[in-house]
Amino acid sequence: MSQASKDLEGEIKNVVKSGKVVLGFKRSLKAILLGRAKAVIVASKIPRSFYEDIRRYATLGGVPVINFNGSSKDLGLVCGKPFPVTVIAVLDLSGTRLLDFVSSG
Repeated sequence: MSQASKDLEGEIKNVVKSGKVVLGFKRSLKAILLGRAKAVIVASKIPRSFYEDIRRYATLGGVPVINFNGSSKDLGLVCGKPFPVTVIAVLDLSGTRLLDFVSSG
């Protein structure tokens, strides 16, 4: 595992611990549409339609998308959850370095 992946996992753990997140596709999409999401973290192995919807609405709303290099099960484990997590909407970026991990693709 690369240092960047470890750093991203650490940042995800910190932001989830702060409680300023929304987990799941539907709730994250709603947060994007309402303008509450400041960033979105997406697992790499999710249905293409989910990714396209998140990417489309995040782009329209000016919300940065961070690609997590792991499955939804891996993202769930990083969040400390016993279930897969496909998308995380971050509601507050203060005190995090998540924007350092924003991809251009």
